[in-house]
Amino acid sequence: MSNKKKITADLQSALSGQSPLSIDLYVEVLADYEAELKASLDKDADDALLCMLADDGDVAMMVIDWDGSIYRNENALKKLRAMWRHRFEANVQTLVPILSTHISQKNLGVAGIKWLPASTD
Repeated sequence: MSNKKKITADLQSALSGQSPLSIDLYVEVLADYEAELKASLDKDADDALLCMLADDGDVAMMVIDWDGSIYRNENALKKLRAMWRHRFEANVQTLVPILSTHISQKNLGVAGIKWLPASTD
């Protein structure tokens, strides 16, 4: 695994769309955790679950929606952008350091997501 600074840069690059997400990393690692993460979402009171992994410059991601739908890589990024809309960048800045810490400790970067009522602006 890479160091935390490199992981942070890789996650930010992937989330901004500057670098592609890796289907190989998804298939080799994240796919094996789909059922387990889906079950953990069912136990928690989160509205969705974000899971990311970075390894040697490759990044893969998954979003599991409250209804059990699983979004992988580019579709996960599209779903995240749709969920967060105008708060996307701020949420990325909040979550990337947390996910980077998890990944640098040889864990999956996992974060539960809660919906907040839409503002009327």
